[in-house]
Amino acid sequence: MPHVVDERPVAPAETGHGGLGGQRRWALRILLPALTLGVVTCLVLLATGALNLLPVTSSPSTRPAAVTDGGTGVVRVFTSTGQVRRGPSFPEVNGIADGLGGVWVTTGNVEQKHVLYTVDPATSRVVGRVQLPSRLVINPNDVAIGSGAVWAAVGASVYRIEPLSALSGAIVTHAFAALPPGGVVGDLVVDAGALWVTDTTSGKVYRFAVSTGRLEAAVTVGSTAGAMAVGDGGVWVADADAHTVSRISVTHNRVDSVLTFPGPPNHIAASDDGLWVTDGAGRVAAALNGDRGRIITLPVGAEPTGLAAFGDTVWVASTANGTLSRIDARRPAVVATVRVGARPYAVAADRQGAWVALLGQPPKMHASSPSARVPVWLLRLCGGTGAVRHPA
Repeated sequence: MPHVVDERPVAPAETGHGGLGGQRRWALRILLPALTLGVVTCLVLLATGALNLLPVTSSPSTRPAAVTDGGTGVVRVFTSTGQVRRGPSFPEVNGIADGLGGVWVTTGNVEQKHVLYTVDPATSRVVGRVQLPSRLVINPNDVAIGSGAVWAAVGASVYRIEPLSALSGAIVTHAFAALPPGGVVGDLVVDAGALWVTDTTSGKVYRFAVSTGRLEAAVTVGSTAGAMAVGDGGVWVADADAHTVSRISVTHNRVDSVLTFPGPPNHIAASDDGLWVTDGAGRVAAALNGDRGRIITLPVGAEPTGLAAFGDTVWVASTANGTLSRIDARRPAVVATVRVGARPYAVAADRQGAWVALLGQPPKMHASSPSARVPVWLLRLCGGTGAVRHPA
């Protein structure tokens, strides 16, 4: 995450009794050694290459360019051809969702603002932007589509964004709903006229009315509550500690069935053929319709994370391999794997294919490097970026 620079105005110095000439002589005695020290330090930094260790981040006012090899951003993968098309680049990227005529990407920028971008699916260009409150917590899954709106989580709060407000560059400050104090949103989905939100700290799922934000139910699913998916007439919720996925009946607001998987269900998705989970161990597991008592597993790339389904197609992003695997859920089998970029993480699926959020190459910097101990103002003076982006 970028460092936050606290820039406060400097109070004017008090006027002494030595007159204007005395003030100038005093200023020169202080300024000249300071400038000399700054120049010497710059030369040392340039000689050691410390400035080159900082990743380059785009200015928040600059229109995102196409993501480069190893960069951070969004790419498009087509089902029919397997072609990978570069999309926009961002300083950071977290969640991604597809719907309401756009692709929605949550990111952070160098000013520590939580930003929701709209990408035109036809051109892969950014066409809208909404600024959310300053980001203190990165929620695992922080964006969802449903009931004619985009929903974004920041910490313990959820914000409702109208699609048109994104085109006007709106700033959203009022939370639509919030978890109890101390809660952290793990995931959010929309189904049955309700916004469903998991609290990772309490193992509960909260149901809010999409029209008013009124709390309608709180359902306990286990010791933890993380990723969610909608399917088979219910809302599925993962408990990574217990290796289970619970189905909540949207009619009765209670758990009516529980599936147990070999590994922790970190990400889940529901296809027409069943429920799918990734466990981080290089495989994806599925509980297929009609035979929920039997769990099948399929090998995919190392560190599978992002998971999305559309119809009979399931997409799995493997962060360590930089690949995206396509599963035909009817067979079921992996039918294609394409290399998409550095550290793919979140995935959104639609009729034509998938959108993949890339975390990009981690910065080549550690705490012992020279630039880690250099003040931000000095890095800027020497031509550095003044912002360090840490790995996600």
